[in-house]
Amino acid sequence: MVSATEVRLVPCWLVVSALLLAGLTLASALLLSLAFDGALGWSFRAMSVAAALVLVSAVSALARRRRRREPHVGPDGTRTFVAPGATVWPLVALFPLVLVMAGLWCYVVVTDFDSIESPGATLVTVGAAVAMLPDLARLLTGRLHRWQLVLAPESFTYRGYRTDVTVPWAKVGRATIRTKGPAGVLVNIRGESRDPVIPYTAFDIPAEQMIEEIERAKAARHR
Repeated sequence: MVSATEVRLVPCWLVVSALLLAGLTLASALLLSLAFDGALGWSFRAMSVAAALVLVSAVSALARRRRRREPHVGPDGTRTFVAPGATVWPLVALFPLVLVMAGLWCYVVVTDFDSIESPGATLVTVGAAVAMLPDLARLLTGRLHRWQLVLAPESFTYRGYRTDVTVPWAKVGRATIRTKGPAGVLVNIRGESRDPVIPYTAFDIPAEQMIEEIERAKAARHR
């Protein structure tokens, strides 16, 4: 149930469509893993695991019921919200798995190209693996972030994927709900060319609570 004061930022049709697509991909990969042997069979087994990881993350991000929750509160009063593990860790595990899939398909291309019935899908997977390499490097060097909102007494911090913004409260303007691309909370940062958007799907609290927490932290600074 969504209360009258809370905006549904992810439409039901989108949730159903995304979960259905992930489920069908998982079922197809499982069937293909049973139909093939050798390196090709192992590549489809890896695809099955990858599809299962995506499904788990998608259920957590899209179908999870948002409830008001208390954040972690530090000794200095810093209030921290972090993305649920069920949303984050399957995506982290996906990085090495996609590389394994791409490696297996490259091996099959070299050793038994005729066994590949869908060269286009193979090319897409290999291309996706190559495109993920920069983010894998960021992950290994600590520059790819778990989504978190940190409201310290003197500063506002939002970290998420490639974004890492920390600014004093004097630069933080109004926080508003954004309904499209991506849906979440848009935070106006004075003097910045691009304002950060805290994605609704990355957290397990309503967007309204995010705004209330930001406004409360701003107000506390002036007391």
